[in-house]
Amino acid sequence: MLNYKKTIIISIKEQKLMLIEDNYKIAEYPISSSKFGLGNKTGSNMTPLGYHKINEKLGDHAHINSIYKNGKFTDKIATVNGKYNEKESVITTRIIKLEGLENNINKGGEVDSLKREIWIHGTPFENKIGTPASHGCIRMKNEDIILLYNSIEINTYLNIVIQDLTKFNTKNSLYTKRDHGFRLQDRRKKGVLDSTLWKFNNVERRKKSERRK
Repeated sequence: MLNYKKTIIISIKEQKLMLIEDNYKIAEYPISSSKFGLGNKTGSNMTPLGYHKINEKLGDHAHINSIYKNGKFTDKIATVNGKYNEKESVITTRIIKLEGLENNINKGGEVDSLKREIWIHGTPFENKIGTPASHGCIRMKNEDIILLYNSIEINTYLNIVIQDLTKFNTKNSLYTKRDHGFRLQDRRKKGVLDSTLWKFNNVERRKKSERRK
């Protein structure tokens, strides 16, 4: 069963991931989608759009920056922004596997996100975060992927979209199609923060948010 209590939206245009809980935005992180663009075909190395869910989580006890190889996290620690071959996808710290929910779009046949191994994962190429740089997966900074990993569960609902995240701050968001029309607001959530979450331009909005605690 899908879990709508917490929801993830990934914006390709903004290269950001937003985590929502109970209609509130509780975190926002920079990401990297595919440098090859958007697409759903096996072998394309592109990032698919559409509705997904969290199928599996790997790396509960892995050290930060530890390298994933041959089906497991190793004791080898990656050097962040070190000299690695960018033609290879070096996976670090945590893995969140995605399963498509839309037949012939990201589920089934040659467009299956799960079979294509479309994951959210850490990367040593943190200097590339914020720009398309992956081979199809969603890359995150290593500290950020730990925060996200610890904040979500299997079957959490996820949507990869092109448009800005601000498009989802109204009742006209894509979630209205699923009977989940969110009126998004910002709220501090203990243990789920990033460096940009509380950099609001609107002082009054920040004060209102603090008064809700």
